[in-house]
Amino acid sequence: MLKKLTSIALLGAIVLSVPVAAFAENAQGSKTAATTSTSHPLKQLLQDKAQALGIATEGKTNEQIKTEIKAALATQKTEHLNKAAAKLGISTEGKTAEQLKAAIKDAAEAKLQEKAAKLGVSTEGKANKDIKAGLKAAGLTKLKDKAVKAGIATDGLTGKEIRAALKAGKEAKQTTAVNKKAAKLGISTDGKTTAQVFAEVESALKAKWEKKAQK
Repeated sequence: MLKKLTSIALLGAIVLSVPVAAFAENAQGSKTAATTSTSHPLKQLLQDKAQALGIATEGKTNEQIKTEIKAALATQKTEHLNKAAAKLGISTEGKTAEQLKAAIKDAAEAKLQEKAAKLGVSTEGKANKDIKAGLKAAGLTKLKDKAVKAGIATDGLTGKEIRAALKAGKEAKQTTAVNKKAAKLGISTDGKTTAQVFAEVESALKAKWEKKAQK
């Protein structure tokens, strides 16, 4: 989230650095003015930024486009800040963008420290980048331990592949359990998904319980 906010700030800096004067008509002659208005790289940059933000440029001066871009970037930054604050349980009421950004940074660092403590990762004298690397390594170790307990070989597998294998193993166990229950209830599983079989099993059990309750 902080990376997104940095990108927005950088985009704003680019817009602010575009000199409006460079897009004004050149007093040296109409030929120069025409060239400036149609092919000036800075003007093209301004139009590209406007288009990326969904801002129409037709019939507008460069100053008007620049103003709209600044407003759109400010709105976008506020939205990202509010989303980040909401995820971290931070109130946005009465806070400026800078105050909110500082609160988000503090909360994110506190959360990082808390996560590190849970996984036994030392944070003393370490930058956030190093703490995150430690958390990643600890998380992978924990994931591998979980896979070994489930009978899954982890040699040469990435964290993503191990998670996929664990998920597949869990789904296979669920399918086996559901099919076993279906067999006891005389329900066919041919050509059916686990979800479909499970729904039939639930329906059959419900009917069975209702029948018992009526006796």
